[in-house]
Amino acid sequence: MDLYAEMQGAGKQTQRFRLDAILEDLAEDDAQSVLAALNDPAVLTSKIAQVLCKHGHPISPNAVSNYRQKKCFQHEG
Repeated sequence: MDLYAEMQGAGKQTQRFRLDAILEDLAEDDAQSVLAALNDPAVLTSKIAQVLCKHGHPISPNAVSNYRQKKCFQHEG
């Protein structure tokens, strides 16, 4: 099978957000703190990524931004 045909046959897979995996690994109180920051538009995306990386959870600001756009701020008009 050629690569193109293989890619077409993959079907639509839902990509799991990196932050979902990080949140599952965190202690409950830490996960709640991260969720609060994610839902607070005043907290910079880059700062969230920086703090998570500092605490052993490598993630890019783009991954944080994608999570926020899809999960946190999707209902804002």
